[in-house]
Amino acid sequence: MLPLFESIRYKNGVAEHLNLHQQRVDRAILDLGGTTAFNLADCLNAHIKLPNNDNQIYKCKIQYNLAGNFHINFEPYLVRKINTISVHDIGDNDYVHKYSNREWINNILLKSGNDDVIFTKNGIVKDASYANLVFFDGQNWITPSQPLLLGTRRASLIAAGIIKEALIQIKDLPKYNTVKLINAMMLWEESPTILLHN
Repeated sequence: MLPLFESIRYKNGVAEHLNLHQQRVDRAILDLGGTTAFNLADCLNAHIKLPNNDNQIYKCKIQYNLAGNFHINFEPYLVRKINTISVHDIGDNDYVHKYSNREWINNILLKSGNDDVIFTKNGIVKDASYANLVFFDGQNWITPSQPLLLGTRRASLIAAGIIKEALIQIKDLPKYNTVKLINAMMLWEESPTILLHN
């Protein structure tokens, strides 16, 4: 079984932000008691069916376990269209590491009847089902400081000064007029943007 995975944006022979993905892998292995080093670059170098330089964006999904076993799959990636979003509490659920088992996430999304959801826990805003969230208050783009998962795109945007971190509670949502969904597969300008209030 391969309980963990990384989704990496791959285009024209380049795996984007591989160092940030590697940091997340290293954190997961350390936190979960693994003892085997697992190097994403080595996995890619060992893979004989890397896509050609065809200008297509691929989702490179690397599934792995704590023993260093892995499987790589490439598939063309298209940005989802997100028009509707709603707020849902996740109860005792958590997603500290990028687990392959996303059943509880998928169930909440399905029951919501919307294109995506804003997950909250104990009144604190977390993430969407497949992306980190960034809210616009008219001046700044703010991402929750306590997300479910520390995303690589999120990390790069914080480092670049494009977004800032802050604790966001459910009661704070009315002061934001827009939300953006960001993840490793989408550039900032490609990320779905939704108006929160008419």
